[in-house]
Amino acid sequence: MPPFTPILSLNNISRQFRSPNGQIISVLRNISFTVEPNQTISITGESGSGKSTLLHLIGGLDLPSSGSILWKEKYIAGLSIDQLATLRQNFMGFIFQNPNLIPELTVLENILLPIRIAGKNLQHYRPKAMDLLSQLHIQNQAEQIPEKLSGGERQRVAIARALISNPEIVVADEPTGNLDEKNATIAVEFLQELCQKYNSSLILVTHNITFARKMQQSFVLKQGEFFSL
Repeated sequence: MPPFTPILSLNNISRQFRSPNGQIISVLRNISFTVEPNQTISITGESGSGKSTLLHLIGGLDLPSSGSILWKEKYIAGLSIDQLATLRQNFMGFIFQNPNLIPELTVLENILLPIRIAGKNLQHYRPKAMDLLSQLHIQNQAEQIPEKLSGGERQRVAIARALISNPEIVVADEPTGNLDEKNATIAVEFLQELCQKYNSSLILVTHNITFARKMQQSFVLKQGEFFSL
């Protein structure tokens, strides 16, 4: 069987910044890894280790000082901001520590927001949104507004929103950081199950080593360098 084309490829990525006094600061050094279809990966590291910088690069929100990044087989360095945004819509879904739900919108409307922004047919995606809510055991909250939900329920809505566009990869940045242990465990389990069901690869950034080791491959960032956990 021929090998899969990686969903994401980072090749010898380094990122440097210049401090106000002119000093060159190396945040990331020669990082290389790939994400295969339906693969789950975790990244851990202390605060200041470069995780946020790495995620900005993965998401096309910043460019490396050296090295290359490919989304599937497309180099992203030469793309305009608009081209990146268009490509990102169907390629990548994001989940953050704060769910960032729109308070005036219902749960269902929040989930469908990426579809509305992309100008796609909302009715076409509504059944999937309801299926996601059912899988997350909050289908009875579809017409509720976010302030009526618990913290764990809000994060489940954020998971559904990240998956609604059928992304090839989901990037979850400390998605359990604001949850207690029980709800954090539930959220990670839902995230794994749904990514598998909808054929999305997963990059989980977390401080929780137990959650990190649940992924198929685990890395740790130390002083800007990548190591297997």
